[in-house]
Amino acid sequence: MTKKILSLVAMALLFVACEKSKNDDPEMPAPPPFEEVTVTAYGLVSVPSEEFTMDNVRAEAKLKEGNVMDIYLYDVSFSSRMPVTISLVIPDVSYIRTEEQITFAGNGIVPMVRNAPVSKYTVTDLQGTVTPDELALSCSFGGIACTYQGAITTE
Repeated sequence: MTKKILSLVAMALLFVACEKSKNDDPEMPAPPPFEEVTVTAYGLVSVPSEEFTMDNVRAEAKLKEGNVMDIYLYDVSFSSRMPVTISLVIPDVSYIRTEEQITFAGNGIVPMVRNAPVSKYTVTDLQGTVTPDELALSCSFGGIACTYQGAITTE
């Protein structure tokens, strides 16, 4: 009887000794929470077909989770015949980030003006970069080609 009890105790100790403790594995650090980043620039909008330029236009690139960004242009005009300036956003533009720069591109993106989509000016052929010094992009708004080139600021 004593042999049976000792055998059971020995088996129990064997199982306990072989059981892997959760503390045996080094804990993987939790990934840091995504931090939204906003890059602000002031620069020049050019519309070659209109022979139009507008200087000191503020632009922002707001990086969001999922490798997408929103690009904002504030108080901008695209023609001398445009009676007012507008502020618009090009939403959910895909980007790739490296140590040197952010490269972005998109096609068929409906811009937003005053939180409303404006499909008449769907953005096509969007491409650009953000470097430590500059935000640059080119695209077409409803078939009207334009470019933006601005110096990064620290507001």
